[in-house]
Amino acid sequence: AMADNAARAAEMGARGVDLNFGCPSKTVNRTQGGAILLRQPERVHAVITAVRRAVPSATPVTVKIRLGYDDASQLEDNVRGVAAAGPSELVVHARTRRDGYRPPAYWEQLARVREWIQVPVVANGEIWSIDDARRCREASGCDDLMLGRGILSRPDLARLIRAHDQQRELEPLAWPGVLSLVLKLFEAMLETYQPRHVGNPVKQWLAYQRFYFPQAAQLFAQIKRMHSPPEIHAALRHGIMRAQFRSLPGN
Repeated sequence: AMADNAARAAEMGARGVDLNFGCPSKTVNRTQGGAILLRQPERVHAVITAVRRAVPSATPVTVKIRLGYDDASQLEDNVRGVAAAGPSELVVHARTRRDGYRPPAYWEQLARVREWIQVPVVANGEIWSIDDARRCREASGCDDLMLGRGILSRPDLARLIRAHDQQRELEPLAWPGVLSLVLKLFEAMLETYQPRHVGNPVKQWLAYQRFYFPQAAQLFAQIKRMHSPPEIHAALRHGIMRAQFRSLPGN
């Protein structure tokens, strides 16, 4: 089934196929998806192999795993099984499913992963800042990073890390710019989402952004019980006007 879906995605123009064996969600794991498959390294290998054979050789097939399900005892088996299936790269979230999203992330485990295989390894987990990126690279030996919740909290995090890599100064995105991105996302989703669901991703994004921007907490509190798209849209637009006014000199 995975191979059939991947082939169809490639036919429709997908630039790549990513297989996520890292999701910790109970709902996903209950239906034999996500991290629970890490208990069966041979099954992980079989899925990736089938997908790789089903799509054109020029279509990247990438894989994401965690260190394991309950613990990291099967990490090497999973990693070697993934590599033998021929993916383009392997992303490793440096925690087990049992760890969930609790800090810390065990970046040093990725140094072992890199010793076992020749496939490019990408580090993931608990990267919230430029300093986190630096420490992750030092501990893991990985040059490449995958940003998850950190970039939801701070949409310009990748640009800030890249600028630091290039020894360039880059002004962080201020709240008016961030909120403009939130509004742009919402307006795009109005075209495709069902009205009763369209506000949910925006509320989730604002909830993450509260870590960096106190204004996001205020706006989240304002819209968290709203369900009407026009009402949410008006609140976001009003929030932008208020943020822009407060950013003017003298305010």
